[in-house]
Amino acid sequence: MAGHAWVAAARIADLGAPALARARRRLGPLDRKRFARFRSAKRRREFLAARCLLQRLGKGLPFDSAADGGVKMAGRFGASVSHARGWVACVVVSAGRPGVDIEPMIERDFARLGEWQFGKTGSREEFYQRWTRHEARIKAHGDGKPRASHRERTWTIGDKVALSVCVPARALLGLDVRFLDDARPLRPLGADRGRQRLGRAAHGVGA
Repeated sequence: MAGHAWVAAARIADLGAPALARARRRLGPLDRKRFARFRSAKRRREFLAARCLLQRLGKGLPFDSAADGGVKMAGRFGASVSHARGWVACVVVSAGRPGVDIEPMIERDFARLGEWQFGKTGSREEFYQRWTRHEARIKAHGDGKPRASHRERTWTIGDKVALSVCVPARALLGLDVRFLDDARPLRPLGADRGRQRLGRAAHGVGA
């Protein structure tokens, strides 16, 4: 039976204060306890932004914080969230455990960092592709190594932000990617034409 994966990303500022307030009112019991422990306004915004995307993407299913700090959804559904430097992303799958990572592609010494971290040099996009996929794998199955049970995809948003997901292999058959800061129609790009749909501001990297 085919699985499904839904991915969403947005600038936190684009979500707006009313959306974050609605997300706060809809928090589950464990999420409310976590939220109350945050002392930083920035950390509170990031947490609410991630929950806002999950509430939009989660097909109306209830979810709450998991014991390991992740997200626990109803039934066999699984979810993962990521936020960095004003951006937020989430992935929901119909079964299994996924991972997601989003990173603005700030300037670094990519040759040195790539060789130190991954044993190979490369461009800015190649470095962030490897980095975000590595982080997404950790969230999906606890370490940064590829596994036959999961598949990965990476995109850039406006040539400034890298986004990777690691999802159960069967979920790629129904992969749906939405960049919520762009209201224009979604269009297919890259090697995953077919049923995959990508936002106007994205292009596939190493898919």
